[in-house]
Amino acid sequence: MDLGAILADMPYDLRDIMRIVKAGQVRIEFEHRGLEPMLRTHEQLVDRLVFALILASLIIGSSLVVLSRIPPKFHDIPVIGLAGFVAAAVLGFGLLVAIMVGKRK
Repeated sequence: MDLGAILADMPYDLRDIMRIVKAGQVRIEFEHRGLEPMLRTHEQLVDRLVFALILASLIIGSSLVVLSRIPPKFHDIPVIGLAGFVAAAVLGFGLLVAIMVGKRK
């Protein structure tokens, strides 16, 4: 009997649904669950990638400064280029440590 009532009301319900769709009043909502760990991993990956790009840029820039032979110099190596290489080494070591610590978790 319930099925008969549902089938009897179906044309009216479909008409109401079509009226709402034609009026542009349809609203669909999505709720994502369980994406937080994936988003956290994604953010960590992007952070490391950006850090690596900055590190590579620092190495390339320091190489250009060293090749340009801009004074002041320390043992015939420009101090600014040398400082860039030292900074790149420290940052690279920090990135390596962060990657190794991240793999242990």
